[in-house]
Order: sequence, then structure tokens, then C-alpha cells
Amino acid sequence: MASEHSIQLTEDQYRRLLVLVFLGEWILNGSSLDEERRKEVRDVADYIYSLAGQFGAQDWVEYCDECGGYHANQRMEEDLFPIVDEYDEETFWDVLSYHLAYRDVMTTAGPEQELTKELEMRLWRRKEQYDQEFEKHGLDHVRLVFHGGKKRR
Repeated sequence: MASEHSIQLTEDQYRRLLVLVFLGEWILNGSSLDEERRKEVRDVADYIYSLAGQFGAQDWVEYCDECGGYHANQRMEEDLFPIVDEYDEETFWDVLSYHLAYRDVMTTAGPEQELTKELEMRLWRRKEQYDQEFEKHGLDHVRLVFHGGKKRR
């Protein structure tokens, strides 16, 4: 049986907690969590959102009759989407450079090769090269070569 605890938060701390809940939900909704785990997260988020009135944060939260729970409203989304956009932008470049570097290193090492310390160092050096390229030129120098299809003129 779970015991109940309480924590004391200022209005500012509660609003920061709402930011964390919103961002956490955003990331988890983009993952492949099974439905039971999503519900567990949703239930905790719903509880935290339900306290908004007690902390003067009702401008960020609304109750949804249709779904029977609390969630971030449009204003909160508009206030926090710049954080999401910045995260997405940084993650895109980081993941892209990592995967390209991994491809390059493993192509020369062989696909069955384990990632040794030496290969890992090569991987991070190659990733840094991609990071620098993307910082200077974005995707301007990226070209894809499709194999097996008909050539277009």
C-alpha cells in the first residue's frame, strides 16, 4: 500500500514543476511507451495539473470534460513550445551527426565489429566533424544517393 506524502511548493516552484511535467509528457508521447506506462504518466500529470488553482496557475491548465482530466491549455503550449522547438532543433543535429559518424566508422570497421574504445574515439572525432559542418552549412552540403531506382532526368 502506497503512503501519501506532501511537499511544499511556492507558486513559482509549482509553475516550474508544470514546465517539467509538460516537457516530460511531450517527450514520452513521442516515444514508444506502452499504453499502461502512458496511463501511469498521464495520471500523475493529471494530478499535478489539477492543483493549478491552488498555486495561481489556472492560466496554464484547463479541465477537459471529454477526457475527464486536466491538461496544459493553449497558452501554456504557446509559452513552452519555444523550449520544445529548441530541444527538437538541438536533438535533430546531434542525432544526425551521431548516426552519420556511426555509419562512417562502422563502414570502415566492418558491420560485425564491436564498438571498442578505439572505434568509439573515432566515432566521437567523426561526429565532431559533422557537428562543425552542420554548424557552418546546415544541410546545404548533404546529398542523398538513392540506389536501385530509375534515373530521372
